[in-house]
Amino acid sequence: MNHICILILIIVIVGAIAGLTNYLYYFYKGQIKNFYEVIKYILSGIGAATLVPLFLNMLSSSLIVNSENYNKINYFVFAGFCYVAGYFSDRFINSVGDRVLKDLESTNIKVDKAIFSARENEEKLDIIVSTDSEAKETETKVDIDLSKFQEQKKFEDDDIKTQINKIIESFLGKFKFRTSKGIARELKYNQTVVETILNGLSDQGIFKTLTDKDGNQLWALTQMGRMFGQRETSDK
Repeated sequence: MNHICILILIIVIVGAIAGLTNYLYYFYKGQIKNFYEVIKYILSGIGAATLVPLFLNMLSSSLIVNSENYNKINYFVFAGFCYVAGYFSDRFINSVGDRVLKDLESTNIKVDKAIFSARENEEKLDIIVSTDSEAKETETKVDIDLSKFQEQKKFEDDDIKTQINKIIESFLGKFKFRTSKGIARELKYNQTVVETILNGLSDQGIFKTLTDKDGNQLWALTQMGRMFGQRETSDK
């Protein structure tokens, strides 16, 4: 008889015996009066014994792994596990079920984190790495259209140029990804003004945005924006 067949027989026979023993214990104590409930206890015992291989696998046990040097005494150890599981079938099934659900939840969380990380990295690469088409666009002189800002009364011509240059320059140092709040704090600008400039320059291809794992909006220069910033810095 092969290894798998022996394990199946142990599960069915020992699980049924454990379930029957559990039934008789409560029957003779008078807690069970219906004799036909024995079927429920036997099936429950077999069901719990069926979960023993899963339980052993969760423990990374090699008890039932067949090999050339497999010790046949392990069949008796496995039978002992099946008996305990079958006798305490309800508690064992609930315990294994809870453990499996927790493992699945933990796995789903890890998968979600991995997917988010991959998407985040993809967005960052999209910002950092210049594409051929973008490189062609930036071969000509990069200019910023100030007309949209000039329409807003809170911006003066000289003032908006200075603010735009300083905001762009703040990305040319060690920080490649920044929040509007961080920029406003560093430059001592109003955060609303900073966000207005960032959004306006984003429409012109100078900035791109992404969202970090905490839901914060981050800004970064595009290749075009970086070339503009480097040109303005070198002209000073």
